[in-house]
Amino acid sequence: MSNIHEQAMHYIYQQVLDRLLEHMSQAQRACVQLLIQRLLVAAGGVEYIGDFRVLVIHGHDRCNTRLLAFLRAAQLSIALRAPHTFRLQVVVACQPAPGAEVLGGLESTFSALFLQDDPRVELLLAGGQQLQPFSRRAASAASTSYEREALLMFGHLSAGRAESLLGSRLHLELAETLRRILSQGAMPSALVTAIPVRQRRRYLAWSRTVMRLTGERGSHAIHQCAAVLCETLGRLRALAARPTEHVEARAPSCQGQTPLRVIAVDDLINDSRGEDALFHMLGIEMPASAREEPLAAFFDPAYLTHLQRLRDQCLLGRRDAVRSGKGTGRHLFQEAYAIDDSQLMCLLYAPFAEQGRGLLAFLQRCHPAMRVALPYLHRALQGQPCPEAVVHWLISTSGLSLAQLRVIYSGGLPHTASRLVAKLTRRDVRLRLLAHPLPCAEAMAKVAS
Repeated sequence: MSNIHEQAMHYIYQQVLDRLLEHMSQAQRACVQLLIQRLLVAAGGVEYIGDFRVLVIHGHDRCNTRLLAFLRAAQLSIALRAPHTFRLQVVVACQPAPGAEVLGGLESTFSALFLQDDPRVELLLAGGQQLQPFSRRAASAASTSYEREALLMFGHLSAGRAESLLGSRLHLELAETLRRILSQGAMPSALVTAIPVRQRRRYLAWSRTVMRLTGERGSHAIHQCAAVLCETLGRLRALAARPTEHVEARAPSCQGQTPLRVIAVDDLINDSRGEDALFHMLGIEMPASAREEPLAAFFDPAYLTHLQRLRDQCLLGRRDAVRSGKGTGRHLFQEAYAIDDSQLMCLLYAPFAEQGRGLLAFLQRCHPAMRVALPYLHRALQGQPCPEAVVHWLISTSGLSLAQLRVIYSGGLPHTASRLVAKLTRRDVRLRLLAHPLPCAEAMAKVAS
């Protein structure tokens, strides 16, 4: 029975490979062969390929989908020629959490490539503080209160800039995801990436700058081992999430472990001619005209779309701006973070920063009935006695604790955390994560006044 099952699976794998190659252009098929050679050399030869573990941090754009299809074709091609092939670990990273549309595309791709039933492939989802097997149920699980507070806190500290909220922080989240992968289970042999070389260099330079600002050391070690880079950025991610807490800086090293190898294949998969047939075979629609921002594949654009609708409601007075979007984004934020629209609106205005500079404009625009309580709101944020109803309103409207709001109000962050937040807020535009930055709280306050 086992032989019959093995033969049946072999036939299915052959069919998947044939379909993949059939829907690739001649140039793409040649690139698959070059990819096979590169992986065999990295493994040390065909006799060691069975022990070679390839890790991929998977996004949902054209480049990542193309990379996964090429790796699957290489894996199945080697299996037909040799007794064994490499193991493939695919970790889906999507912040804050993948919505229904993104999940549908991912499931369609994985099904077409026959990944979920292949013991040589491990599909994982990075979400919350853990890694778990990929599934729609796992993706819909709510984030922890830690992540919820981190998102809200950073949003208020960054003056309500949505491109910062879903921008530079993403780089730290990706580093933390990789750090968790490397600290759990078997160490992968290599990380395969298709991020262009210019973007990789920009990311590395940005990482060194952030490390210097926060007192982190070990800039030489990050060139030797990707695990060291992720360990360091993981601590910075913890500092950005809880800026009032102390995170000890230390110099990591690769001593006692084998450095994680990074195999860049952006030069092999940059031929997009004729790839529409490949995406059609995978059951997804990705128009070639769609602009691809580096690393933007790792967050769900539905979140940004909903923030855009809220911004339109603030700036243009469009009361129906959110309802016109059929509530998709609202449900995403609610399910992923338990953050409602009133708290998001508060975040976009960021009214508590700089001693409540924008608080009056926020009340006039969004909570006119609370204008009479403005003096009591300032008293509460300054730590003075005030009615309990005022405290309750501050907490429910912002989603943060009174202690956190007082830190935002006074600007009393530790120097290191303050420099990190400022750097994350500024650098997202230069990192080119988002093409069209949303207006900050200052612009919204001017319109409201």
